[in-house]
Amino acid sequence: MAIAAIVAGGKGTRMGGDIPKQFMELRGKPVIIYTIEQFLKHDEIENVIVGINPQWHEYTEELVGKFFSGGVHITDGGADRNDTIVNIITYAKEKLSASEDEILLTHDAVRPFVTEKMISDSIAAMEDCDICTTAITATDTMLISSDGITADEFPLRSTMFRVQTPQTFRIGGFIEMLHRVPAEQRSGITDACRLYHINGKAVKLIEGAETNIKLTYPSDFTTAETLVKDFFA
Repeated sequence: MAIAAIVAGGKGTRMGGDIPKQFMELRGKPVIIYTIEQFLKHDEIENVIVGINPQWHEYTEELVGKFFSGGVHITDGGADRNDTIVNIITYAKEKLSASEDEILLTHDAVRPFVTEKMISDSIAAMEDCDICTTAITATDTMLISSDGITADEFPLRSTMFRVQTPQTFRIGGFIEMLHRVPAEQRSGITDACRLYHINGKAVKLIEGAETNIKLTYPSDFTTAETLVKDFFA
């Protein structure tokens, strides 16, 4: 069994409007509810913990109560993604008696199109790796630019991948990796994969999908409106 950690601490300012993007609706249902459902219905997921911006904690609890009768827990998010994961882990250990070996699937609240296969493959991968991430091959030519004005390098497209979530690891392993990095350097580590990588750990890749999009801009919502008709039919 495993725990799903839904990271929903962001304010969603790039989407515009007064409400964070995870609470915006697709066909009458908030995005975050679709995301939670995908994990909660999986046979190997025992609990779902949502790390939310403290300002939206009460709202989220009321919202979740309308759609679920149990299995979903709410805790405050932190200053950044890794802080939010730490808060989720603390909740899992204190409230759910999770062990250091518990598998944690961390996932963006605004990626509602995660599939059963991605979840299953991520859990299965933990038999022989420290961390894995969902990813897809890059279809566009990629370049590296240090100043955002001119190109420094054109890496081979065949070696480039686009990182998605879930990103999966064991609770104890994440805390160990975090403690290895000086506190003043942690702000530059944007996700768990980079944290493990700088500590010399291999990051295993799990096959994602083009449809596993992250709803960031208004145009993403337009795409999602089309996808949701078939994906959740």
